[in-house]
Amino acid sequence: MRLPKNPFHPGEILLEEFLEPAGMTQTALAEKLGWTRTRLNELIKGKRGITADAALDLAKALHTTPKLWMNLQATWELAQAAKRRRVA
Repeated sequence: MRLPKNPFHPGEILLEEFLEPAGMTQTALAEKLGWTRTRLNELIKGKRGITADAALDLAKALHTTPKLWMNLQATWELAQAAKRRRVA
């Protein structure tokens, strides 16, 4: 299985594929998730990753699966690790 050359961080997917098309603000989604706006914003900006609990919360709120979010996170992390190895 090949990894995408430049996978997107799950936070970027969340913003561009879910929030923006729905016209939903970060504040509204944070409230729906029971998260702080700071936590959600850190995820969207790529400063935080998806945990199993976050995947469950996002799946429920956005009518997706937790596996989607975990797979996005794993793909991102693998790509970052591969980049670090190529640089070293």
